[in-house]
Amino acid sequence: MTILLAVGDCFGAFLLGPVLDELRARGVAFRVAAGALEQELAGLRRQLGLGGCVRAVAHEDELAARKFADELLAGPTASVVYIGVSTFTRCLAEQAAQRDVRVVHLDAGVQAFGRPVPPQPRANAFCVTGDLERHVLLASGALPSDIAVVGDLVAAAVASVPRAEPSVAHGLALVIEREPVASKVVLEMQEHTGLPSRPAPDRTAAVEAWIEYVAAAQVVFTDSVGWQRIAVALGVPCVVSATSGLWAPGVAAGLVTQMEPTAECMPRVFQRAARQPRGKSVAATGVAQRIVDVVLATAKPAAVVLPSDGDASGRTFTNEEAALVTMVLQRGTLNSTRGTMVTTFEQRFAQWLGRKHAIACASGSAAMHCAIAALQLAAGDEVITTPITDMGALTPILYEGAVPVFADVDPFTLNVTAATVAARLTHRTRAIVVTHLFGLPCELAALRELATRHHLPLIEDAAQAFGATYDGRLVGTFGAIAAFSLQQGKHITTGEGGIVATDDDALARRLFLFVNKAWGYGDARPDHYFPALNYRLTELQGAVAVAQLPKLDWVVAARRHVADSLRRALAHVPGLTLPQDPQHGTHSYWKFAFQVDPERVPGGAIALGKRMQAAGIACVPRYIQKPAFECQLFADWKSSPVTALPLQHNPRGTTVGPLFHRDQYPGAVRGLEHVVVLPINERYTAAHVHAVASAIAGAVGELQHA
Repeated sequence: MTILLAVGDCFGAFLLGPVLDELRARGVAFRVAAGALEQELAGLRRQLGLGGCVRAVAHEDELAARKFADELLAGPTASVVYIGVSTFTRCLAEQAAQRDVRVVHLDAGVQAFGRPVPPQPRANAFCVTGDLERHVLLASGALPSDIAVVGDLVAAAVASVPRAEPSVAHGLALVIEREPVASKVVLEMQEHTGLPSRPAPDRTAAVEAWIEYVAAAQVVFTDSVGWQRIAVALGVPCVVSATSGLWAPGVAAGLVTQMEPTAECMPRVFQRAARQPRGKSVAATGVAQRIVDVVLATAKPAAVVLPSDGDASGRTFTNEEAALVTMVLQRGTLNSTRGTMVTTFEQRFAQWLGRKHAIACASGSAAMHCAIAALQLAAGDEVITTPITDMGALTPILYEGAVPVFADVDPFTLNVTAATVAARLTHRTRAIVVTHLFGLPCELAALRELATRHHLPLIEDAAQAFGATYDGRLVGTFGAIAAFSLQQGKHITTGEGGIVATDDDALARRLFLFVNKAWGYGDARPDHYFPALNYRLTELQGAVAVAQLPKLDWVVAARRHVADSLRRALAHVPGLTLPQDPQHGTHSYWKFAFQVDPERVPGGAIALGKRMQAAGIACVPRYIQKPAFECQLFADWKSSPVTALPLQHNPRGTTVGPLFHRDQYPGAVRGLEHVVVLPINERYTAAHVHAVASAIAGAVGELQHA
């Protein structure tokens, strides 16, 4: 059987050249079909090195394209390989998939900013240039295991064109794809840029002539994404017309810029580009070989690739975020004190949570700092908190002059309890911080009653617990203040960011001021009322947050479904205690944290975690390597004024050495020794759950029979 290769246009045919050469070198039988207009056929045949390229029909004629695809697939076909998204390639890919013919999409995931992303035809495998294109496909729902990063096919095609080393022979190369604007653009360029230009090759000229023309220029002007990519592959600076889409990797490389729409700006833009040093030619070694390996499925089977909240594979970014970020940039106001996006997010988040006030800030750590600062603590005051948390929830206590006092945790939930907090109360206690670890709510009824009885504010660290509930209410509505994080891995994200919520008007005022350097925006006579920092979120982050918030309920529901599926799949595995909803609430599963009994699983959490990692399942045995009070800043508290000064106003400061010891925290020690933290996210499918559960069950079996 032969391989059927399909191209949608002349640019695709140009890129296909190195792949055809590699197929010929390996003796692989193939045939080529093109969705092309009659006048393009001669060029296609020449570019492909074929005497008779099979012809399809005009790009827009879907009915004829489907009929032609049927004809092509009537004979025996090993696989369909296509390049370029056109009516013809889409129809061919869809009909091949219906016939269970393997489909491979070359040069997939290319996106032009300022242009809508065309729907990606279905495929069994995608060959992409790099990480950006991979993420575009992941965001569109492609499976990570179906995506192969093969390198820059454009660079490989350019490198396959015989030519002398480029030497700058003229200033400006004009490569215009949209014919109606060509003459006008040429006249404007000659009038405004001051760069000499030589005539471009005839539009029917061989691609070699166009490559040589571009390689010899100081600057390229184009309205084509394809020619942006060719210019970057050659290392030539490129200016793009004001109405055309931008190729982001070219912008990142410093070689692509967009012309401003006014004629007065043209000379500056082009002269700046002309002074830009030429870039290095893009490496293209082995690209065609890797592509053909994928086409022939000779590459080694990929290990399990799980969606990750560290990139688009496990996140919910879509065109909504891009549209709002673009709107902010078009407005040009990036500071939240004059913008609208951060304020909009604050209002909508308060409404979602059911609290009177919500104030956005720069990070989850900033959110906790705001919450602690709003309490107006005195030097040496004590705040009870957990030893199993991020340091960003602890150092704010020190920075506000107070002493963190650690309560032990339940060894199975790893959360503080009313009993462990009560054991740490002193006459100096001024607040209680409870962290809903991994999205599992603490026993809020008992903790709230304890705080109320002792007239202490309760602060909820809900950074990991968006959407979790207790007694039918959302976590974050029980304490005087609740702090949330918008960091990269949280349920919704702005990369970094945070938000604090309260029903108390005075606390809300204090929170707002602390975010804004204590400057009284809107006051009759504003001043800086007390020491505070700039913890503001930017409008760009606010735009992302506004787009993310409507997805939050779905994200929580999806994670709960994944966790339920994992729990059912692992129920038969001995030695594991799996997370579940608490008696009076619901878990929101920031992570899937389970306990490993070393009596039944030799080596316990550490050994199981290592085997999971070896199988391609990312996980974190122990979550953190030691309780927070054993970190150096607490073990050697006199080494910094931030840690030393609060203790000068507290009797604990007379202690020599660490203030807290692990023998006082059996729950925390046992909990960390037994826990394995498995990252999950809303992009997990049934196949991912099966792969993870199989790997865990297999690893447990291996340890038990070792």
